Amino acid sequence: MGNFKKSIMIMLAMLLGFVGFPASTTHAAVNDYLTVTKRVNPTSITTEQEAEVSLSIQGTPPVNVVQPNDVILIIDKSGSMRPENNNGEDKMTAAKEAAKGFIDLMDFTKHQVGIVDFSSTSSIGTFDLTTDAAAAKNYVNSINANGGTATGDAIDKAITLLQNHRPEANPVIVIMTDGDATEPRNNAYNYAKEKAQAAKDAGIVFYTIALLKSTENPDTSGPNLLLREMATTSAHHHFVLGSTGLKEIYAAIVKEIGLASAYDLTITDVVASDFEIVPGSYDNNIPKPEVNGSTLTWKIAELKNTELTITYKVKPKDVNKAGNLPLTNSDSKITYKDYAGSSRSKLIPSLTLQVKLPAPIITSIAPNKGPVAGGGTVTIQGEKFVSGAKVQFGSNFATEVKVVSPNEITAIVPAGAQGKAAVTVTNPDGQKATSEYNYEANPVISTIEPNSGPLVGGNVVSFKGNNFMNGVKVTFGGKVSELNMYTSSSYFKVTVPAGDKAGAVDIVLTNPDGTTVTLPNGYTYVEPPVEKLEITNVNPNTGELIGGESVVIDGKLIDPAVKIFFGDKEAELQTYYSNSRIKVKVPTGAVAGPVDVKIVNPDGKEAIAKAGYTYKPAPIIPAPEITTILPESGLLKGGETIVINGKNFKSGLKVFFGSVEAKVQSLYTDTKITIIAPAGTVAGGVDVKVVNPDQQQAVKINGYNYLETLPAVAPTITKLTPNSGPMEGGTVVYIDGKDFVEGLKVYFGTVEAPVGAYYSSLRIKVTSPVSTVDGDVDVKVVNPDTLEGVSPKAFKYIAPPPPQAPTIAKISPNSGLVAGGTVVYIDGANFVNGLKVYFGDQEAPVNTFYSSIRLKVTAPASAVEGAVDVKIINPDKQEGVQAGGYTYMLPPPEPVTITKITPNTGLTVGGELVVIDGVNFKKDAIVTFGSKVAEMDYFYGSNRVRVKAPASNGYEGSVDVTLTNTDGQTFTYTNGYTYAQPVPEITNISPNHGPMAGGTVVYVDGKNFDPNMSVTIGGTSVPITTYYSSSRIKITTPASAAPGEVPIIMTLATGATAKGTFTYDTPPVAPPPAITKVNPNYGPVAGGTIIYVDGTGFQNGIQVFFDGVEGELVTYYSSSRLKIKSPAGSGAGIVQIKLINPDGKESNTSPFEYR
Repeated sequence: MGNFKKSIMIMLAMLLGFVGFPASTTHAAVNDYLTVTKRVNPTSITTEQEAEVSLSIQGTPPVNVVQPNDVILIIDKSGSMRPENNNGEDKMTAAKEAAKGFIDLMDFTKHQVGIVDFSSTSSIGTFDLTTDAAAAKNYVNSINANGGTATGDAIDKAITLLQNHRPEANPVIVIMTDGDATEPRNNAYNYAKEKAQAAKDAGIVFYTIALLKSTENPDTSGPNLLLREMATTSAHHHFVLGSTGLKEIYAAIVKEIGLASAYDLTITDVVASDFEIVPGSYDNNIPKPEVNGSTLTWKIAELKNTELTITYKVKPKDVNKAGNLPLTNSDSKITYKDYAGSSRSKLIPSLTLQVKLPAPIITSIAPNKGPVAGGGTVTIQGEKFVSGAKVQFGSNFATEVKVVSPNEITAIVPAGAQGKAAVTVTNPDGQKATSEYNYEANPVISTIEPNSGPLVGGNVVSFKGNNFMNGVKVTFGGKVSELNMYTSSSYFKVTVPAGDKAGAVDIVLTNPDGTTVTLPNGYTYVEPPVEKLEITNVNPNTGELIGGESVVIDGKLIDPAVKIFFGDKEAELQTYYSNSRIKVKVPTGAVAGPVDVKIVNPDGKEAIAKAGYTYKPAPIIPAPEITTILPESGLLKGGETIVINGKNFKSGLKVFFGSVEAKVQSLYTDTKITIIAPAGTVAGGVDVKVVNPDQQQAVKINGYNYLETLPAVAPTITKLTPNSGPMEGGTVVYIDGKDFVEGLKVYFGTVEAPVGAYYSSLRIKVTSPVSTVDGDVDVKVVNPDTLEGVSPKAFKYIAPPPPQAPTIAKISPNSGLVAGGTVVYIDGANFVNGLKVYFGDQEAPVNTFYSSIRLKVTAPASAVEGAVDVKIINPDKQEGVQAGGYTYMLPPPEPVTITKITPNTGLTVGGELVVIDGVNFKKDAIVTFGSKVAEMDYFYGSNRVRVKAPASNGYEGSVDVTLTNTDGQTFTYTNGYTYAQPVPEITNISPNHGPMAGGTVVYVDGKNFDPNMSVTIGGTSVPITTYYSSSRIKITTPASAAPGEVPIIMTLATGATAKGTFTYDTPPVAPPPAITKVNPNYGPVAGGTIIYVDGTGFQNGIQVFFDGVEGELVTYYSSSRLKIKSPAGSGAGIVQIKLINPDGKESNTSPFEYR
């Protein structure tokens, strides 16, 4: 069902709706209803490859035109249509219903329908062409399924019915069958195809519908393949799986039958001489073409609104010829008739195909290696080498290159670098082949460092010299070393392998390409020294007498159970790293000074580092000192935070008030600590003592005084910052002093000031209150205990200054056009937001009020030019004026200039589009050529306009071109444009040759053509068939009495002429007719057999003879096909058919059997 849906969708997409407007038959159709596209794939091949050529012919049926059609429905009624043969599916009923639906949709004011129902040869029914839909459907109802499948005979009956079709109607067959043709036996398949071909040869449009089983594969189905080949084109073939969708197929065909873009198409594609057609590459086309040499010809009865694509393949003839070669020649064309019956032709586009020689191939190079100096001869074997080929070794070209044959090249190798080099053979067309060559050079050793080492190996040795390759292999006494680093061809490093015994060994160096060098006794293995327990280093080697430091000891043969001594004191082993390193903890020393460091292994062996470690003298620690205690007094209950300043305070110290220990809160530095005073027992002074951990102490006698109660103290003001502010208040003021108590109040004069922050007893922050008078006022601070402090006249209230009138200092810019709109900046003083600005008596909009000293305005328009006053009025009505502060100016004239005129020549008839470039053009400018005003065609801008040149009234010569703007500015370009009489010119004639019989449609291209000019070909006047434009016409050649080149002359009314040439082709010598096929090649002795003869060289009027007895020429189709009728024979047996053209030339003979 999926394939059926696809078929339906493709077909429906190509159809136009069927409408019943009458067809015009009196005049040829106006439009071209074919579009031809030619493609080649790929677009580039070698001389050994093939390319596929495809022709796509798209039909476009005319709108509102329906061609009359006489349609024969051929309906299969064989036994295979019965339900019992299709799993219960009644194909016969489905076919009949679909056929009746077809009849119902036909417009019988235009079309006729007939019916052929068939099974076996003896069971074929017919219903003649009619416009009576009811009668036709009644006949369909009478059809019953039974018998075989005589497809060919059914087609023959349909052909007979259509022999009487209306002359104005297109004959159409629509055949529907569900199985392979079965009759006549042994030849049913080919017989059906021959009959279908006969129908198509007779000009009958052939639709086919394959009614397949639902499980059948349409790509391999015999009935589907047969019917596809029988159809007029692949677009005329349809299939359904099962009977579902059959009705829709019929409905779609009935809509389509009246449509056609072209009839009786002959598609002729002539392959150019550089190519040949690949045999069999065209066999998949429906229909298949006739192939005659380099010409392919398709004959198609009709083309609808589908795209017909036909393909074939070509290959180059000459394997040695390359280039962009034409694929087909100019004789490739399509001839057809339009719906009005007029003959038409359309050229098939020509293409070029890039043909390249095949790329060369290298199979071997001998020899494939040689010295870096080059100079040797190599032989390169391969394929497709071309004379002139170049050979490269890497980037260097070989010399004395000889292309001995397409399979062999010899060359002298150039010098090259050691190693592999790409060998490239490049043919003259740039195609390449590559292989490989090895440049060889024996390695050279100049130095080895070091040239000796331990027997265990593992040390790195560097080689210097030349011709070292990456991957070089080095052996020491036959043992392979590891490549440690390859730097260049002159330097690398290896890791020496272990030796078998001490002494000198040979070094052998081998490159990857096999080149080698041997250095006898090049390396010496050294006997390893005997090691013993020893200390090589102690770090650090000094420390404090108290010990405890970590020290690293390096040495040799240190045992994990080693013991360590500093002097006679054993040290703690902290970390055993290896037999050459340990870490220990230094024991406490007895006295300052150096001591021996000794290590002792479990086997009793020991090593000593004399004076290996030095104990430093113990430092002298000073006693603590007390300088100040703040505060020096506090209540007996304690809890006061006390700061003690001094020096030499140590972490862990203790503090005592008398004999009572105080809590140490923090040790800031060795000069400052804070503590919490402990509670006292009696009022009065106590000693304060600080005791360091080393028990050294400092004492301050009576350093702290315990009090039973604290005495009340009045606050004191020392400073106000700032000490002045405006009368409106709001000034933030910082008051410094002492004995301020949180919760205090502050007064400026008699007015309380809000307290913003209480920082400490030494500082507060307040905000000055509003004052009704200016001048100095007292500032008073009152603590919660009502004790107060006063600072007389400590703050001064400042009266606000009186408002001032605005002043203007600068206006920028101070001039502008009378149209206004200039943005102006005004600088000055005392500007107040909300002000107004006037230029003369015109108010200027204020754009931006920046500050009291700057604002931005837009200058208003002015009726007159000249200076005007600029005035600013503040909201308090105070104003400032700058006399003549702004000057209005008229716009300066803009001089217009013409710099270029393109083109600067034209015909006297005018109409030429002329582009004028320059500066300051206005949109409504007037342009004159001499005294004639030119029409403004397009205004690009102030630098370019386009005009139409006016006619010169016959004047020839140069004229001035003047452009005048609306402001009166004007510019004249002297002799800016030249008028000349038109002179025709022919640039191309296509085609430029044709038959002597005339009738060739010729397109002439050029310039300055006129519809009223005269045209002659070889002196014979011919009409202009179509005047397309001043650069193209179409004419038709008259007959010529002789072949050869003749002039085509075009003459204008002014007498100016243009000349070209056309060549009448010499007519080819007609070959004799040749018979290639006779079908059928047998018939009854009574004669009357319709026979199709295929061949070449048939001329209209040809005669046919059966052993000298003339037969009847029924239809002359073309130079390659005839339909004839056999005369009565004299008896059974074989006779020879011979053809004789009107020119008397005779054909070969072909046998025909009378039975």
